[in-house]
Amino acid sequence: MALTAVCMACAQKTDNQETEIEVRTQNYVPQGDSTTYGLACDGSTDSTLVFLPDAGGDPVVLDISEAWRNGNYFGHPEVGDKMAVLLNPDNPSEVLVAINMEQLCGTWTYQVLPEQRRLHSAEDEERIAATFSAEEKLRFDSLLSTLMVPREYGYTFKRDHTALAVGGPPRKTSLDEDLPVVYPPLRRYTEWHVFNGRLVFTYGGYSRKSADTLQNVKLINDTARLVILRRDTMAIQFADRLQGFRLTPDSIKKDN
Repeated sequence: MALTAVCMACAQKTDNQETEIEVRTQNYVPQGDSTTYGLACDGSTDSTLVFLPDAGGDPVVLDISEAWRNGNYFGHPEVGDKMAVLLNPDNPSEVLVAINMEQLCGTWTYQVLPEQRRLHSAEDEERIAATFSAEEKLRFDSLLSTLMVPREYGYTFKRDHTALAVGGPPRKTSLDEDLPVVYPPLRRYTEWHVFNGRLVFTYGGYSRKSADTLQNVKLINDTARLVILRRDTMAIQFADRLQGFRLTPDSIKKDN
């Protein structure tokens, strides 16, 4: 399965480190990546994965019991699914981490609520609130509750390793500064990759310098760890949070 990959050239390969990216439009394995890529084959069991490496040759039978035991086996592959496996360097038939890349593809979303906008310090706001009458406080709380409308945030991860942000805060208007609530930002990832058993998400790209000119912008990596990957549920540990996702039903197994 030929994929168009966008590679990562890192000065150092440490978790949650911001690094500059070099973009190449070719099937490329990032330097320093020990992951083995291939396809799941017929005959896999709860303790073994029959695996056809992209490098060629015959299918091999890999022991996945260690990955299962340590919670590092992500997804339930079907025949032909693209897999990324990290093998034990002392025992190449033993899998330490396995990720079903096919199951990662799709649109994954989560809900967010706006937060109350802070115009003053907490102490100042307490003093201001203390001056409100009971009726004024009731009106303010009522207004605040009507503005607490959840929004869908998320990402579409495609098979060519591109990513597309879904949802996000509403487009800003001149009235936004007057609203008592504000939605959290959404980091707009444009690429995703597996790297040594972790997930690497890239954001940045191009910005418009003029009406006819785009200029390069520094690309940044976020390294994260898969915690759960099921058919319709995923959890990812980012540097600053553990984020749960649900799979949009109409994106399941869709060729995106």
